[in-house]
Amino acid sequence: MMIEAAHKLKHKVIVLDKDKNCCASKKCDSFISGDYKNRKTLELLANQSDTFTVETENIPVETLNFLSNFGPVRPSGNCVSICQNRIKEKAFISSIGIPVVPHYKIKSVSDIKKLPNKLPPSILKTAKSGYDGKGQFNIKTKQNLIDVFDELGSLPCVLEKKINLTKELSIILVRDSSGNVANYPIAENQHKDGILDTSTMPGDVAREIKDQVYLYALTIIQRMNYCGVLCIEFFLSEDQLFVNELAPRPHNSGHQTIEASLCSQFEQQVRISTSMPLGSTVLRCPARTKNLMGDLWFKDLDNKKIVEPNWNLYKKSGVTIHLYGKTIPRIGRKMGHLTELFLK
Repeated sequence: MMIEAAHKLKHKVIVLDKDKNCCASKKCDSFISGDYKNRKTLELLANQSDTFTVETENIPVETLNFLSNFGPVRPSGNCVSICQNRIKEKAFISSIGIPVVPHYKIKSVSDIKKLPNKLPPSILKTAKSGYDGKGQFNIKTKQNLIDVFDELGSLPCVLEKKINLTKELSIILVRDSSGNVANYPIAENQHKDGILDTSTMPGDVAREIKDQVYLYALTIIQRMNYCGVLCIEFFLSEDQLFVNELAPRPHNSGHQTIEASLCSQFEQQVRISTSMPLGSTVLRCPARTKNLMGDLWFKDLDNKKIVEPNWNLYKKSGVTIHLYGKTIPRIGRKMGHLTELFLK
């Protein structure tokens, strides 16, 4: 989707990915298959490029810092490093006076032993590489925590207290290299099995909560000196607002901006990366995005026979289907999304 936005603006795109069959390889102008840490591979990319960006936070910071010697990297390696580690992320957010869910840092068994013997219902989350519910475990007892931590190979984690969720919200902001900031309307999100199911923009949010979201979001993006598209996820528990996590890229909860906005989040990322002015974040109409999961390809979950869904069943006025070109459907894998516009 970012490549399509770049082509719309007459830019050429070179993609570096470990997987030579990745979706982007089918759309880009030039593709490099290689390791993100291989210096020769990075030099090959750098010598053909004017500017660099990411579509995942799981890129080594060393890679981004190396590429910064050849051109602008937006967002920067420092910003990505905050977003790719839950411990670092929560420490940063807390340091600027913004609330996060009560939690403990877990880096060793000795950290666990220091905790109260009776723990409240909690969720253990790996510090790195957790998304779409992966790397998350329900914890009921201290021994349960020790066992799960051991099964993870003692990877650094955060232990979050479970809270009563009223709503899950997110906001997508854009900030250019001159410090200009804009935001899309707040989205209200529903998850299923830890994975985003639907996202509605704008969400049904009380005025005072909106004001808090805007204040926290602006503070975060400014204090990070962030350059690019940033998604900030929030938990609302009754009248308490907590920042959940940051995503340094276009986000699933903003896919409806492709059809519903004057300028999509993907075009914004391209504009910022190439030093073009920010586009409009005005919403033309309310919209809802629904993820199309690999489950849809399995009519009978027992025999695992793959059957392409009948997309005609989803087609109606105001609905657009996006399929990502992933070759192998799997249960719980995002294969695409559809967006429905609520036209007046």
